[in-house]
Amino acid sequence: MRWLNFMQRKAAPMSPIALVTPQEPERDPLEEMQTAITLHQSRLNAMATEAERLESQLGRIAALSSQLKVRCSEHDAGAPAQLDALEQEKIAIERQQEGLRLRISSLQSELGPMTREASVLAAERDQQRQNHVVKEAAARCDELIASILEEWEAACADAHELMTLLGAHDRTALDEEHKRQIYGLMTTVAERLLAASLAHVNAANEFEFRHSTLFRGLAIIPAKRKDSLRAAG
Repeated sequence: MRWLNFMQRKAAPMSPIALVTPQEPERDPLEEMQTAITLHQSRLNAMATEAERLESQLGRIAALSSQLKVRCSEHDAGAPAQLDALEQEKIAIERQQEGLRLRISSLQSELGPMTREASVLAAERDQQRQNHVVKEAAARCDELIASILEEWEAACADAHELMTLLGAHDRTALDEEHKRQIYGLMTTVAERLLAASLAHVNAANEFEFRHSTLFRGLAIIPAKRKDSLRAAG
């Protein structure tokens, strides 16, 4: 019976496996345009190299053609055939040159609008970046202002409690010595608050005086009198 239950469980239909469809990455129009511009520029560079090679071949053919024409003038029997072959090669290369110029012109005409569109997309992307920077700065400012106001309110509440605490002892039954100690606490509180309020001023003065000592190592030489200079010529 146990074996039969096991076989029934094995034979039970399995739930269908959910197929995970891979998500296509988001298209980036600016990146795609930059890639297309790079490909166009690479093709233009390759065509420019090919144009230089064809121009070099035409220069070689011109030099050989001049030599063969001289040989023709010397009644060389084989020179005319070789000259005709060079002329045919020259015609073929010139046709290649013309086709190459047309291809380069076509690519350049396509490259101009693509470059302008890429510039527009880059400007829009930069505007989005700057908007994001301002948005993050505004959100951070809100957080800092909320924190400052919260701490400020807490500080005000503590200050009120402090003044209430020190002022309340004026109405309690204390002898002169203990009242003097309370007044001493008031003086200590005032001194600490004053020192804290002047901390940035003291720091600025310390920075200024500290940097003024840099000039102490300079040797000060008195100037010569004008009459001494005149006497010396």
